[in-house]
Amino acid sequence: MNISFLPDAKKIQADAGGNLLSIAEKAGILIDASCAGAGKCGKCKVKITEGNPGEITQAERELLSENELAAGYRLACCVTVQSDLEVVIPTLHGGSTRKKKMTRLPDGFQPEERILSVFGKVPKASMKYQMNDLGRIAEAFQKSGLRPAPGLIRQLHQALEASRGKVTATFYKDTLLNLEEDDHTSQCFGIAFDIGTTTVVGMLWDMHTGQITDVEARTNYQSIYGADVISRIQFCNEGASHTEVMQQKVVQCMNDILEDLLSRNDIEPGHVYDATIVGNTTMSHLVSGVHPKSMARTPFAPVFCSAQNMQADRLGLRISPYANVFLLPNIAGHVGSDIVGMMLAVRMDSLDGCHIAIDIGTNGEVVLTKNGHMVTCSTAAGPAFEGATIHHGMRAAPGAIESVEITEHAVSIQTIEDLPPIGICGSGLIDAVAQVLDAGIVENSGRMLTRDEADKAGISPELSRRLVETPQGLSFVLAYREGKDDILLTQQDVREVQLAKGAILAGIQTLMKNLEIAEEDLDSIMLAGAFGNYIRKESALRIGLFPRISIDRIFSVGNAAGSGSSMALLSDAERKHACEIAEKTEHIELSMNMDFQEFYITAMSFE
Repeated sequence: MNISFLPDAKKIQADAGGNLLSIAEKAGILIDASCAGAGKCGKCKVKITEGNPGEITQAERELLSENELAAGYRLACCVTVQSDLEVVIPTLHGGSTRKKKMTRLPDGFQPEERILSVFGKVPKASMKYQMNDLGRIAEAFQKSGLRPAPGLIRQLHQALEASRGKVTATFYKDTLLNLEEDDHTSQCFGIAFDIGTTTVVGMLWDMHTGQITDVEARTNYQSIYGADVISRIQFCNEGASHTEVMQQKVVQCMNDILEDLLSRNDIEPGHVYDATIVGNTTMSHLVSGVHPKSMARTPFAPVFCSAQNMQADRLGLRISPYANVFLLPNIAGHVGSDIVGMMLAVRMDSLDGCHIAIDIGTNGEVVLTKNGHMVTCSTAAGPAFEGATIHHGMRAAPGAIESVEITEHAVSIQTIEDLPPIGICGSGLIDAVAQVLDAGIVENSGRMLTRDEADKAGISPELSRRLVETPQGLSFVLAYREGKDDILLTQQDVREVQLAKGAILAGIQTLMKNLEIAEEDLDSIMLAGAFGNYIRKESALRIGLFPRISIDRIFSVGNAAGSGSSMALLSDAERKHACEIAEKTEHIELSMNMDFQEFYITAMSFE
């Protein structure tokens, strides 16, 4: 059978009887599958424009509307291929770009010239100068004790002969990383990665100048196996080769990012000489090819927490084969190197007073410092803020509702790139819930009013008519769409937000109790990541996502995890500092913590 995937017009052949989602995955075509293909989330929605996709399943009847089914939409996980097909993948399944401009290095940061490319002349051997090739290179570039990177020794003689001794030598301290003819001293780069559960970001740096060259972001290719780390750990448990599959997926994502960056900037892969990686602890294990099964069960102990060094060619990263890949240290099973990177970037251990740093993603990691004493926890916030458990939820892609404003007589929305609305992303979701709370449409308990109740409460007809009964239950219409299903905020969506925000707030309160800190003691709350950068602080405070402090003490710090990865790329001192931070940060496990359980009950209220 021939299957054509649009809009990229990628055509593949598949045997009859195969599952469409699995076929796409094997072909490297990304389709969201938050529930890992279990037919429960409805996120693997595709449009079949040609061919026979077979009978509509019960799961599809429950998760897709009549309008969607009539228009040819199906769930890829429910389609069994039995004819040639033309499949359109909606744009909401594309990669995220919101982290691309969020890398900031802290004031006063000084990059080191860690990798050095030097052009020079290596004299030929002679009867009077019977020095070996490596010795002559060492003398020419004044590198005593020079040693070649593993495997490079086989190329030295050929490079010297081809260049007649005029070569560019690239070094890391006393290690020779490359030897090539002609002057390539302007081509010396490094790559810093932030591997998120949802998004992978690559930051390309000029290692001579310490300046960023370019940034690229893509949806993590592992997403097809589930929206959260637990789903991906479960996939690894289901087959002996599945951990290797997960490693290959994320490395392929990194390589595709590299290909885009290098192509845009006319750089050869071999001129990228160093790499760093941050990610949550599960991502750190998967990129290393280590089975993460221990982190899905108590006591959530990872295989490793210490920093790791890997050679690029063994990892499969398409840069200089002799490049070192440095994976920053983790703190605990669910507090990873991305949080260490965040702490590095905001100088967490040198702040005076009481400060909170939060990275809100598929999990919510929180760090609290009190005059240098640092404690951290990870809250099981779930993927609500990433859109996975929200009826019309989606990632921050073009057409996603990113902000909502409700007045007495109208609802105004703003979408990414001002396109017609196709769903709602995390920042829009927080806005929407805050706005329906202020409008009286949802009570502080989280219960949504019926239309009759809204009318009796004096809510304007323009708003009360938006309260509708749907197959998803009681819902509020955020955006009307002619000829398409309206964009809804459902009662269940509000409950999902309650669970997520309650977990984060309860985690913060648990840490504050541990260090004996009251709300009035807090000097700042720092929000990291794309979600923290784009949410409206007023809305976050309204729903009770954070302790109630003055809004001018809440700051966005951009992609701090990526910034920390970049700092480690550019400085050996920062690598050492990262290891010190990980060692001295105290981790508090919340799963059996009674304080957390008590705080969680009250933290779910919107009061």
